[in-house]
Amino acid sequence: MPQTYTYNIDGKIYHQRPLVIGQVKQLMDILGEITLPAYIDMPGIISILGDKLPSALAVILTPEGVHPKDKDIEALSDELAYAVDLETSIQAVEDFFGLNPIVSVLEKLNGTLGTIQKNMTGQTNSSVSSQEGTLHDGTQSSGDIPSENAKSTSSTEGET
Repeated sequence: MPQTYTYNIDGKIYHQRPLVIGQVKQLMDILGEITLPAYIDMPGIISILGDKLPSALAVILTPEGVHPKDKDIEALSDELAYAVDLETSIQAVEDFFGLNPIVSVLEKLNGTLGTIQKNMTGQTNSSVSSQEGTLHDGTQSSGDIPSENAKSTSSTEGET
C-alpha cells in the first residue's frame, strides 16, 4: 500500500498519498509556469507558491472518505485558506516532496525520451553499449560498463 500522511485540520481528517495523473494535471493547471530554483528552502517554496498555496494544498490533500476525482478544488481551496495553519502547510509541502520524488521522475522521463530519440534515428542501446574499443592505455574494452541505479526507500511517518 502506498505511503500516506494524515493531517487533522480544523477537526477534519485529510490524507496525502503519491499523486495520481489527474492530480498532476490539476497541480500543473494551478501552478502554471512557476519555477523552483535548484537550491531552495521550505520558506522559499512557500513564498514562491504565495496565494496559490491553498489551491495546491487542495489538490494534494484529500478529505477522508472522498476520492481525489470527486474533490471540488475551488471550494476546498477556500476552506483550507482559513483552516490550515502555516506549520501544517509547511509539513504538507515537505511530505509532498517525500511522496513524489519529482527530480527522480524527471530524470526517468529524460532517459525515456533519449531512448525514444535513439530508436527514431535507428540507433539502439545494444548497438551503442556493445561496441568494442581500445582504452587510453591500449587495452581492449568490451563496451560500456552498466551503471547501477540507487534504489529509493520510503518510510512511513506518523500523523501530523
